[in-house]
Amino acid sequence: MEKVQTEGEFRLDLVQKEFEGERNVLQGRIASLESVLKDQSSQLAKLNEQVEKSYSQVQAIAVKAVEGSAAKAASLAQPQQRQGE
Repeated sequence: MEKVQTEGEFRLDLVQKEFEGERNVLQGRIASLESVLKDQSSQLAKLNEQVEKSYSQVQAIAVKAVEGSAAKAASLAQPQQRQGE
């Protein structure tokens, strides 16, 4: 009877150690994935900031292009108006 109890205790101890080992591995994976998530969130924030800056620059360039085009059209129209006067 003692042999059966000892074998049962041994198996229980083995199962508990396997469980603890698997739990440690999974906790390590969770920590690793949390770290990756944090890094990617930081990268995403930086990329969003760059997109916003680029968008502002594109808007500024577009405004300058429109203003330059309007100024050129106005300067070309003035001599023609004077000739017609």
